[in-house]
Amino acid sequence: MTSTTLHIADLSVAVSYRPVKHLHLSVHPPDGDVRATVPERVSEDKVRRFVLSRLSWVRRQRKEFAEVPRKEELQFTSGETVFLWGKGYRLLVEETSGKHRVITQSDRLHLLVRPGTDREGRRRALYRFYQEELTRHLPHLRDRWEATTGLTASEYRIKFMRTKWGSCTVADRRIWLNVELAKHPQACLSYIVLHELLHLQEREHTAAFRALLTRYMPGWEQVREELNGGFPGLPGLV
Repeated sequence: MTSTTLHIADLSVAVSYRPVKHLHLSVHPPDGDVRATVPERVSEDKVRRFVLSRLSWVRRQRKEFAEVPRKEELQFTSGETVFLWGKGYRLLVEETSGKHRVITQSDRLHLLVRPGTDREGRRRALYRFYQEELTRHLPHLRDRWEATTGLTASEYRIKFMRTKWGSCTVADRRIWLNVELAKHPQACLSYIVLHELLHLQEREHTAAFRALLTRYMPGWEQVREELNGGFPGLPGLV
């Protein structure tokens, strides 16, 4: 895969050349970054003409993103609301000795950190807990969907991603999951595991791909809507 940046009209377009069949253009929140996924042998001139043909659409998307109020960033302090598996918890930060850890209790989430831990340290402690939660729930969903579809990934990994809920590296049969999925109902994690697994059979979001989703998870559109609209400022791209 190769990448470059093209300046087209008033846009800077990040172009990735990949083994795909069709050109794909996307606009990403929150700043309206424009990206193009392009078949490997397509000329730069064709890419420019393609982007120009979608210029009005791109500008509408960027205008919509600019009009969305920015969500205040969490400071990871007591009294804020954090989410786990679709449920909101009141965060209580407590300073204590020993390892950072998280304890859920009723409608509260206790974040135990060492004295003097700054915002970034508290954030890392909470996201480490999210990763542990995903790791705990993943094996059941992996086994379920691999048995159902007959498709098998070589590896599942978890990381923070700004613009995707998941991705699939088809050549290596490796699936990546966004750690932010732990904030949503577990049905969303199930959907993303299935979604990425199906890319091992259908690389693109074709009609055949959507038919497979419907076959294995009727009503998947509602789950996608939860992901795309449930938490402003997070990705909405699957």
